[in-house]
Amino acid sequence: MGTDSVLCPVCQGVVPASGKDSYTASRGRLIVTNGYCAGGCAERAEEAAEQTRQVARPRTMPSPAPVPGAAAPARAGLRAVR
Repeated sequence: MGTDSVLCPVCQGVVPASGKDSYTASRGRLIVTNGYCAGGCAERAEEAAEQTRQVARPRTMPSPAPVPGAAAPARAGLRAVR
């Protein structure tokens, strides 16, 4: 029995078996170590991915419009220091 077909690819929990013959000693060990899959993992993973995409998406802010009549601040001249 491969663990790939027994474990949920998202949460790594053991998916419920189709029949009583499927419950073997190795499956029991996996249930003890990993627990059962609660179900709905794919939907929760997609929601989390969507939230991550929304947070990671850069938001551009419009630059502030210049205020008419306001002068730019004067800058002091730079001089080289040796």
